[in-house]
Amino acid sequence: MSIGKVIYYHRRKQNKTQEQLCQGICSVTHLSKIENNVKEANPKTLQMLCDRLSISLEDESKKSQKLRQKLDIFYETMERHHQEKATILYQELLQEKEYIQCTDMIYLYELYKLRYFLLLNDFSTFEKSSAGIHRYVSKFSPFEEYVWNLLQGIYYGKMEQFPQAFLYLSRVEEQAEQYETKITEYYYFRSALHGHLCHYSLSIHYAYKALRVFQNTNNFLRIVYVKMILAVNFIHIGEFEKGKEILEQILSDADILQERETKELSLHNLGFLYYRQGRMAESLDYYFQALHHKEKNSASYYITISSLSEALIADGQNEKAMEILKGALESIQDQKSPRYIELKVLYLEAAGSQKALITYLINQGLSIIENHLSTNRGSKYLQLIASYYEEKQDYASANHYLHIANQHLKNQLFHIGSPVELKTANVR
Repeated sequence: MSIGKVIYYHRRKQNKTQEQLCQGICSVTHLSKIENNVKEANPKTLQMLCDRLSISLEDESKKSQKLRQKLDIFYETMERHHQEKATILYQELLQEKEYIQCTDMIYLYELYKLRYFLLLNDFSTFEKSSAGIHRYVSKFSPFEEYVWNLLQGIYYGKMEQFPQAFLYLSRVEEQAEQYETKITEYYYFRSALHGHLCHYSLSIHYAYKALRVFQNTNNFLRIVYVKMILAVNFIHIGEFEKGKEILEQILSDADILQERETKELSLHNLGFLYYRQGRMAESLDYYFQALHHKEKNSASYYITISSLSEALIADGQNEKAMEILKGALESIQDQKSPRYIELKVLYLEAAGSQKALITYLINQGLSIIENHLSTNRGSKYLQLIASYYEEKQDYASANHYLHIANQHLKNQLFHIGSPVELKTANVR
């Protein structure tokens, strides 16, 4: 607690001038230095100033401790995804903002507000608040700097800007274990990020670290989320039985926790598991179940539409895929959005019009291939373009796109690594 700032707070609250407060106690200059923490006052002077303001140093210290505890509970509540409780605490802390600004908790308070905006997926407010806080980063304590980097990593992960997310999270890996009892989320987001980047072994490694932390804190909901990440990674490395066992456990947990989103994701990922095994009937059944439970036209809804359509095409049900994709495309207003372009590419593939597909891929789809498609699907489309030019005996263009395809495979660090809908696609 900064007693000088607290004195300033109470003086302003009581509409006292510096002259009125310090008369007979100290000079105005001396009081100004105390209030600005330029100079420490002796205990007698502080006591006299507090007496004139009718405040108690002991009471102020207790109030400061209670606010710190409330801040810690606020963050923990968000880690546990208790949005309603977090909103109540957020409103209560807003009422104390002026007082908090007089304490050494001011930066922590602003950082925890950023976490709240991420919980709400309120990215515009997060961005504005981050811009305001950024100029104070040099004044942060080591712990505050750790929180800042973690939250920026979470933000860029949510925005699907994975290189930036990786940069921020890598900066503070060495501090993660030191602070894991206060901030439990690092390994979870690091695991999710590696999953997106096709680093399946690393994703599993960090998932087990996250699992240990969440088990130690009895964060049951996040334990379920980590299991989801483990299941998806096991599917990618061909450990289908492990993946299936975990997903079936999660379905049971989702019913107990009454977690609709977790159930949707389990059904979706079971669809992906059977797709990878070539068992299309079972894959389609689970994808349709997942779609039935999802909120129409949500980001999660379109992810399942994409995977379902890919499975339908693989099963030879192109007309059914076109019907589903047509409805989805009509519901997306922004025809330049990554989601629209991805679904349009699938629609053209289902339609069997190779020339129209290749033309669209070249004109609209290359940026999506580089940033928003799985490595396997992206490479397939790039090789399709290369084959098209090879048939036209345009070998320079064919080699050009084969080169891009090779780079696409090599540079997985800079691309989305999975067509699977991990929980962290909408991490809160």
